[in-house]
Amino acid sequence: MEKDIYLQQIDYFKGARVLHYFEFVEPQEVKDEYFNVHEIHAVVICDYEGEETMLFYLDDGLEVVLEFEFMISKQAKEQAATDFNGIDIQWKNR
Repeated sequence: MEKDIYLQQIDYFKGARVLHYFEFVEPQEVKDEYFNVHEIHAVVICDYEGEETMLFYLDDGLEVVLEFEFMISKQAKEQAATDFNGIDIQWKNR
């Protein structure tokens, strides 16, 4: 990775408790629903006090590029596995 973004030091992200995170060694490209290509440096699964689970795709400045809402973190992990097919995402827990 070009620079470390230190997700291991973040307990809360966008007001939600960080459950799992993963930083890519090399930036990955993913397309949104409009077929725009985005460079992703990290993915984070967060929980809003049991109400919803969010999957955030982040750029190198920790800005949200894409976000998805799920009921449970397993669904978020499945979405990331689909979007980054062929990459073994080793989630780190908080």
